[in-house]
Amino acid sequence: MIILGGAAALYFIWLLFRLATYALPIYSAVGAGLFVHTQGYGTTAMLFAGFATGLIVLLTGQAVFASAKSPLLRFLVLLLFAVPAGFAGYQAMTGLLGLLIDVGVWANWLAVAGGLGTASAA
Repeated sequence: MIILGGAAALYFIWLLFRLATYALPIYSAVGAGLFVHTQGYGTTAMLFAGFATGLIVLLTGQAVFASAKSPLLRFLVLLLFAVPAGFAGYQAMTGLLGLLIDVGVWANWLAVAGGLGTASAA
């Protein structure tokens, strides 16, 4: 059971950082859903608006990156997706390290390394 629990924990950590690479579409989807909800629309409209916005942001970013010939435009699209992913990776690593060790200089350096790794994976 200990080995199975360790494998499950490692899988969830991998999943957390894998999902952090999609931070920009998720942030935009949550923002659009909350905006629609505060305008007085129902839950169905909120979910549809959030899902559609996140999907549009993801597909538009992928299409612009794939079709752009200019290295500067590709770099800007890369930064647009990598910066929120790096921030999400930093926050995820800070949360995980808060469970394991005392917060200090080493925890911040490891969290920065986690954020940079997540940003580079995005």
